[in-house]
Amino acid sequence: MNPPPTLPAAPETSDLIEDALATAGLGTWSVELATGEVRWSKVTHAIHEVAPGFQPELASAVAFYAPEARAEITAAMARGSEGAAWDLDLPLITALGRRIWVRTSGRALLGPTGPRHLVGTITDITQRRAQREENNRLSLVVQQMHNAAIITDAQFRTKWVNAGFRRLTGYNIEELRGQRPDQILHGPETDPAAARAITDAVMAGEHLVTEILQYRQDGSSFWVSMDITPIRLRDGTLRGYIAIETDITALKHEKAAGQAELIRRTKAETLLREVMDASPNAVIAYDQNERVIFFNSTYRDIFPLMAEGMRLGASLEEVIRHGLERGQYPDAGKSPVPQEIWLAQYLQAHRTPGPSRELQLPDGRWLQLRERRSPNGHLVCTRTDITRLKAAEEQARHLAEQDPLTRLGNRALLFRRLAGLTEGARRDDPAAACLLLFDLDHFKATNDTLGHPAGDALLQEIAARGLLMLRREDTYVRLGGDEFAILLPGMTAAAQATAFIGQLRARMEAPLAFGNATITPSLSIGVALFPDDACDTDTLFRSADTALYQAKRLGRHCHSFFDRSIAAALERKAQLAEELRQAIARDDLSVALQPQVRVGDGAHVGFEALARWSDTAAPVPPSEFIPVAEEMGLIAPLGALVLRRALGAMRHLLDLGLEPGRVAVNVATAQLLSEDFPRQVRDALQRQNLPAARLEIELTETTLLDRSGERIVQVLRELKALGVSIALDDFGTGYASLSHLTQFPVDRLKIDRRFVRDIGVDGAPSPIARTVIGLAHGLGLEVVAEGVETQAQLQYLTEHHCDIIQGYLMGRPLTLDAAATHLRAAQDAVDQARRTRAFTI
Repeated sequence: MNPPPTLPAAPETSDLIEDALATAGLGTWSVELATGEVRWSKVTHAIHEVAPGFQPELASAVAFYAPEARAEITAAMARGSEGAAWDLDLPLITALGRRIWVRTSGRALLGPTGPRHLVGTITDITQRRAQREENNRLSLVVQQMHNAAIITDAQFRTKWVNAGFRRLTGYNIEELRGQRPDQILHGPETDPAAARAITDAVMAGEHLVTEILQYRQDGSSFWVSMDITPIRLRDGTLRGYIAIETDITALKHEKAAGQAELIRRTKAETLLREVMDASPNAVIAYDQNERVIFFNSTYRDIFPLMAEGMRLGASLEEVIRHGLERGQYPDAGKSPVPQEIWLAQYLQAHRTPGPSRELQLPDGRWLQLRERRSPNGHLVCTRTDITRLKAAEEQARHLAEQDPLTRLGNRALLFRRLAGLTEGARRDDPAAACLLLFDLDHFKATNDTLGHPAGDALLQEIAARGLLMLRREDTYVRLGGDEFAILLPGMTAAAQATAFIGQLRARMEAPLAFGNATITPSLSIGVALFPDDACDTDTLFRSADTALYQAKRLGRHCHSFFDRSIAAALERKAQLAEELRQAIARDDLSVALQPQVRVGDGAHVGFEALARWSDTAAPVPPSEFIPVAEEMGLIAPLGALVLRRALGAMRHLLDLGLEPGRVAVNVATAQLLSEDFPRQVRDALQRQNLPAARLEIELTETTLLDRSGERIVQVLRELKALGVSIALDDFGTGYASLSHLTQFPVDRLKIDRRFVRDIGVDGAPSPIARTVIGLAHGLGLEVVAEGVETQAQLQYLTEHHCDIIQGYLMGRPLTLDAAATHLRAAQDAVDQARRTRAFTI
């Protein structure tokens, strides 16, 4: 007996299910196996950061996954179509370029004849994954702690303990889970007041640091210092507590023994005072009411301006205020309001002992201040002279901020000085400065030709020359490599900076002898003014760096002031690069196909594939995005995409029964230098089931001149072995020689359009075009002329036996559909010509 068919859910039920899944953050998806149609829920659209109306294809849906995850999701779907379910955590790149982690699961829905649909869910687990990793790290840290740690819930019931807790108490988590720690660890001699303080803090959700007597599993007692901290969720909800316990049993015993000894031996008080007076540390103690009960002579010697007010019974505030009024505390300021604020903060630090602090005295010495509240409520304050330690720290910082080669400061010193400059401005302290960044033009050539010792000597000389012309308040640093920076406080005008730069060049660019060679330095300089160009450290540095970039762009050996229009252009370039990166990741570029025609009979021989990209709705000219791709390291993936698109277009035209000839694709040097470029080409041809003869690789003259010429020759020979033809584009515009043409396996030369443009409207001669044609034919190469737009140019090229032409006269760059129409028209013209000849015969 067959089971009843499964009816689809009612629309109301489907909406209810989708809303329920959306509430849980679960997106749904489905794929119809027969058609490949993909459907996404609203949550799925949101996870991919696409518009609600976005309708993905199966390939584009898979392409959202990070490259390293695509094979895994593809394999999972393949298994799913055979009935196997999957549940995977994978990285995904959204439409906005964000890299996230998702959990995707799916399975097949069976029909009468087998699987009909793949269905599943997807959820964003980025935050959950990050939180899990953070929790794992924290757990590892806490587990490795020597101190005992215990975590409870909001009702102070035990949830977890570390190994240190087990070592200290003898209890393991199984014996404590679900129970309050105080009910297990407190015993007969545990102080009820301390226990109540813990209970009160826990009930109030407050942080507490206390000491208390506890009992181990074997019944022995021990003292701990407890630091109990509430754990709260982001919305402030109390989640539980973490308590860190430190065994202070030995310390407590020592204190108890000391107190007993003092009680038994009152005569030792005199000796104790003598010892304290002999101590190099200054000590003062206050009772529970903040009245002075003890101070040693060292304390009075360290604070001579407070000596008159230092007496037994004086209050803490009276002692500090007495010193404040007599200038004992320079960091308190000199006006009444700041002094009162400082006094309140200083007293608060005494009354709530915490980490040690530091204080500088009027005579320049440094003290380390420590306060501790005794179990009896006494406040004991110690002051230790750390002047020598501070000097050592300053020396260490100086070494950390020093460039070892030039003995100048380094980047860390510059940014500390910049931070001080901008911080002073935020305190309404009028300030102005000029920041210069400069580097040595063609410094790498010095290293390459004369060796690194010469380069080091040049850097050291540049450092020494600069120091001779700077003021004490100026900052001169080496940022790294051949890049230096000078910060000039008080310099406010561009005219001042220009005058200084003139003096700097006169000194810096004097020739330097090194062995038998002479080095003449040349500087490129970028300038930014504070606060006119920027008001914070990072922006000021970036502004000077932008100005330096402009100086190099202008040809080096010059200086440039920061210009907001240049910064805007760089931001536009960076934005365009990011958008291009995302477009490449989405395969969101196309190609236009420009026809190439044989001169002899006008027959179509092929196309040149030209990259096309629209940023949102507006097309971006190749003259804009191609240089960005080259500068930002995107030219290789862009070239790979164009190659795939071009070969896909050829396959489409062939499937339509048309003859497209070959397609020429421009290839950058970076692609040729990649380790597996020939394999990439071979795989791309195989994916489209195309013979290699259908592809022509175009490269420019500059590629032949690259330092990696031997590697490029090897790659081109491998491509030739596959059957791919090679064309040299823009010939005549570079510096390639005849030896390059014989060394590189080139099939065709392309005459640059500027030489074709030289042919006048009346067929005026173009010596370069004629020479290139003769040279190519002499070497057994074909010639392709670009940019043919007039009949006069065509006639001239025909008379001088050019082989192939392309340009607006034969056809503009075409879309794929327009290319198909063009080929049909060309074929119809050929057929008509054949019929005419047959009729004539």
